[in-house]
Amino acid sequence: MRTRDRCLFTLHIAAVLIFSAYSLDICVTDNSGVRCGDGNHVRLTRIQGNEVGHVQKIDTNDTQGSVTLTTLNTKPLVIEAESFLSPEECDYFVQMAKDEGLKESETVLNQPENQRFVLRDHDGNKKLSVREMRHTIQGSFDVFLEDEDILKLYKETGWDKNGDELITNGELKSFTPMMLQAEIQKIVKANPEKHSRMSKQVWLYPDRSKDKVFAEVQKRVAKVVGLPLELIKLSDFQVVSYGIKGHYNAHWDSARVEPKVPCCTRERTKQCRICRYMTILFYLNDVEEGGETAFPVANNSTLDYQTMMEKDLVDLYRKCEESPLKVSPAKGKAVIWYNHFVDDANGWLGPLDEFTFHGGCPVKNGVKWIANFWVKTTDHKIKDLKKMQKFYKASTEKQPKMSKEEL
Repeated sequence: MRTRDRCLFTLHIAAVLIFSAYSLDICVTDNSGVRCGDGNHVRLTRIQGNEVGHVQKIDTNDTQGSVTLTTLNTKPLVIEAESFLSPEECDYFVQMAKDEGLKESETVLNQPENQRFVLRDHDGNKKLSVREMRHTIQGSFDVFLEDEDILKLYKETGWDKNGDELITNGELKSFTPMMLQAEIQKIVKANPEKHSRMSKQVWLYPDRSKDKVFAEVQKRVAKVVGLPLELIKLSDFQVVSYGIKGHYNAHWDSARVEPKVPCCTRERTKQCRICRYMTILFYLNDVEEGGETAFPVANNSTLDYQTMMEKDLVDLYRKCEESPLKVSPAKGKAVIWYNHFVDDANGWLGPLDEFTFHGGCPVKNGVKWIANFWVKTTDHKIKDLKKMQKFYKASTEKQPKMSKEEL
């Protein structure tokens, strides 16, 4: 086949694919009831926050009656909803989590394994200062040590041979990343608060549940955020418990859009990226002291991760009070933000809003219970629409549930 013919053939196939994609007939349940049509009529929505202090009331037509939304911030857009859940619903989810059984929370470093150990030689002098070693450990192992921890490590291992508090290339050869990791694990075992996350959690899945309380909350979420119920059912629900010193250092709930890297699913957990369009965080109890949700780069004019690391803005365990935006826990309250903007062209997952960098401040007194409701989409709109359509048909025709592999 000649080059010109191959190009025409490729264009023809592309045109057929595009036509097929946008002629997909889909029905979804939204605030106006059931709407059917081609895939173009389904677009991701964003609540209009307008300005800080803006208040809007959403009728939910359920046991709560209505939910009042207040705009807390616009960069990023953060919205607070008092009494989104009833006290009984909060207690119900806490008990459900206890019945399921909570496990120690873990964090996943986004970079590939062969790129996780990166020397943070900020000044380029080929020597790691104590501060630079702290940042090396932080970026490689997700552990937040203090200067005295590093100096104690050097003393116990003898890695800093001349005692000048600088690690040279020659001294680096006396230990490996695995040796360093083993020493760090000893420190974290004795001081778990030095890990980026200190909590227990359990996953609950809306698509697999027939629980009536869960179903009621899903409908309310769909109503308040203005997204199809079928998309809400594809989401994840995580209940987390924090004790004294429990915290979660600053992070993003989603990842930058990279077309060559697929979105993670419940089955695909490696060599993929997290794709969560928005976060709805529920507080399930009142916290005696601490436990705020903090946004350490809110309203910054620019954002640079290297600068954030150097200024220790990531370390909310120690730097929480310096965050420009903090939301205090209150039983039943929800905090809503959008991890991504909406792509103008197809109305689906757009660029990551990097100002949503956030975390949980340490609990000082009492215990803290939260639930994360993550509305998930990928950057493959048609695939998502087909999953949503299957949920719609299952609800109307009582078809079998989707398998884990299909999710």
